[in-house]
Amino acid sequence: MLFLIGLGIGYKEISVRGLEALKSSDSAMMESYTVPVPSDYVKYLEGEFQKPILMIKRSDMEENMRSTLANAKNGTLAVLVPGDPLIATTHHKFIDKAHEMGIETAIFHASSVLSSAISESGLDAYKFGPTATVPFWSNNYKPTSFINLISKNLDNKEHTLLLLDLDHRDSHPMKLSEAFQLIDSAEKATSIKITGKSKKWLAMGNIGREGQLIMYSDIDTLKKNADKFDGKVSCIIVPSEVSFAEEESVSSHSV
Repeated sequence: MLFLIGLGIGYKEISVRGLEALKSSDSAMMESYTVPVPSDYVKYLEGEFQKPILMIKRSDMEENMRSTLANAKNGTLAVLVPGDPLIATTHHKFIDKAHEMGIETAIFHASSVLSSAISESGLDAYKFGPTATVPFWSNNYKPTSFINLISKNLDNKEHTLLLLDLDHRDSHPMKLSEAFQLIDSAEKATSIKITGKSKKWLAMGNIGREGQLIMYSDIDTLKKNADKFDGKVSCIIVPSEVSFAEEESVSSHSV
């Protein structure tokens, strides 16, 4: 039996059902390559489980998923996932492989940045287009598709939730300052000027966690204040046309 259990976006946001499932499991693993899990949360869960929880890597959920799932063949395996467990496509493939191997599964949902950031912003959830991610660049990998998606959303009068990448080598989340640098570089590489289409953006850090910070302002002001988001798991919202009702709500975050 395989339990895929969401941890939510904040401390102790695992559901009661999810916690009961963890306690009833024979073994437990946790992935933290999609979003870092605070050490105090890990300690709390191990205290409730009364056994060590094995920290696993992306390769354990992808290339080596069959050997990982072997733990669910003769006992109950709980795999703990930050946020909601089926937001990442990796986890859908993990579940599909479990079914292929004849393993029964159960999903325990929790809060996700996709819903929490949008609801905290004050913008209308029904006016958001597809979500994009700002990925880290390397010498041979400089993707710019996120700029095209933001531009398309703006043309369609849709807001964009922009997630920031996680460096999988040392699990450090992208800084807000790094994200703005990559956005500037992608604009130059594509000649698409999204910063001219949307006057004010939202910068959001540690949504649903201790130290939550939200700022709504012009891009230059957000860049000057980017260091205030250092050490926080951050994201950006690029608003399209903002209605009067939305402006009333989102202005509470103005700087």
